[in-house]
Amino acid sequence: MEFNATFIVSVISFIIFTLLMNEILYKPVSKIVEEREHLINDNYESAKESKEQAGAIYADRDEKLSKTAAENKKLTAETLAKANADAKNKTTDAKQNSIAQINEAKSDIQNRSEALNNEIKGRIDELADNISAKILGEV
Repeated sequence: MEFNATFIVSVISFIIFTLLMNEILYKPVSKIVEEREHLINDNYESAKESKEQAGAIYADRDEKLSKTAAENKKLTAETLAKANADAKNKTTDAKQNSIAQINEAKSDIQNRSEALNNEIKGRIDELADNISAKILGEV
């Protein structure tokens, strides 16, 4: 095998070409690839943190919703109990008022009945006197 100057010049040219390509192309491309990998990793970590925060927010929301639902049920039960108690009190008051009015009406009827009985007795006495006067006066 023969080595001549062309071979050495080709080897030196190839080495210089490789070094130049390394500086001009390979290092910038490697830098861009590393920056993109870094950007992708940062975005992945950011998305992972956002997902965890969203999960925490959903858990908090669910907890608040269940707590609110429980409070609403409790408030509804209390309101219903109060309404039932008010209705019972109003019913009791209405019954008592009705009984009082009935008793008052009975008392008024009794008083009128006694007054009418007294008036009838007075008229009976008067009629008896008239009848006796007529009988005695005619006989």
